[in-house]
Amino acid sequence: MKSDFLQAYKTMLLMRLAEQEIANLYLQNKIMSFVHFYVGQEAVAVGVCDALKKDDKVLGNHRSHGHYLAKGGDLKKMICELLGKENGLAHGKGGSMHMIDKSVNFVGTTPILGSVVPLSCGSAFEQKYSKKNDVTVAFFGDGAFEEGIVYETLNLAALFKLPLLFVVENNLFAVNSKLNDRRSPNYDIEKIVTGFGVKYVRADGNDYQDVSKKAKNLVEEVRTGVPVVLECITYRHMAHSAPIFDEGYREEDVLEKRQEKDPIKKIKQVLLESGMSEKELSDVEDDIKKNVLESIKFAMDSKYPPKESLYTNLYA
Repeated sequence: MKSDFLQAYKTMLLMRLAEQEIANLYLQNKIMSFVHFYVGQEAVAVGVCDALKKDDKVLGNHRSHGHYLAKGGDLKKMICELLGKENGLAHGKGGSMHMIDKSVNFVGTTPILGSVVPLSCGSAFEQKYSKKNDVTVAFFGDGAFEEGIVYETLNLAALFKLPLLFVVENNLFAVNSKLNDRRSPNYDIEKIVTGFGVKYVRADGNDYQDVSKKAKNLVEEVRTGVPVVLECITYRHMAHSAPIFDEGYREEDVLEKRQEKDPIKKIKQVLLESGMSEKELSDVEDDIKKNVLESIKFAMDSKYPPKESLYTNLYA
C-alpha cells in the first residue's frame, strides 16, 4: 500500500512541477497556443488511471496534460507538442489540446466542449462489440456536462450497456461562470444520470485516496457493462486558461481553502505518517524536478516540423 501511495505521489508531483515549468514557458511566449493547466486536480487523473489496465482507453479534453501523464504518457513528447516540435505527440501540429498516444491507449483530447463524450461512447461500443474486457474513460468538466450531447450519450451508454466510465471533474466553474449562474436551482446531476439508468458516484476530487478507492470499485463494475458517472469535486488552482491567478471570482475555492485541500499536500502527509522522512520525499522531488528540466531541454533542442510536412498528418 505504501508503495502505491508513493507512486501516486510521484505521478501527481510530476504533473504539478511540469505544469509550473510549462507555465513559465507560456509566460515567456514559448507556447503559441491556448494552454489549460491541471494544477490542483491531480488526484482525479491519478486516482482514476491507477484503477485501469494498460489496454483500457482514456480520452480527455482541453485540460488533459494530467490525464495523459496519469495514463503513462511521455513527458518529453508532451512538452515537444506544446512547443510545436516535430518530436511531439502530433508532430507539433496539435498543441496542448490535441494530444494522442496510442502506445499507452490515450485515444486523444478534443477541445470542443463536450465532444469527448460521444467519442468515448464509440470507443466503448467497439470494446463491447469486439468482446474485449476493457473499459473506456472520458474525462470532462462540469461545464461540458451541461452540453446536450452528454445526455444523448448517457442514454446510449445505458441502452447498450457500454463499459464506459464518465469522469466529471467539477471544479465549480465553466471558464469563470459559477454553477449557480448556469444551472437551475433544481439541477441535480445524480437525478439526471440515474434517470437514464446510469450509476452515479460522487468523490472528493481533492483527495487521491477517496478517488482511487471509488474508482477501483467502479472500474470492475464498468468492465461488466455497467456505465457509471463519477463526479469528482475539485479545485482548479489556476485560471481557466493560462497561469493567471485571478482570485476575484472565487467564493469557495479561495487561496486558503485550495492550500488546505491541496491533493499533493494530503498524500505527502500520508507518506510521512507511513514512516517516510522529509529528506526521502525531498530527494523524490529533486529527482522529478531534474526529469522535468531535462524534458524541457530536450523539447527546446528539438526541431520544428519541416515545411514539406505542412499538409501531412492532418485531419479536418
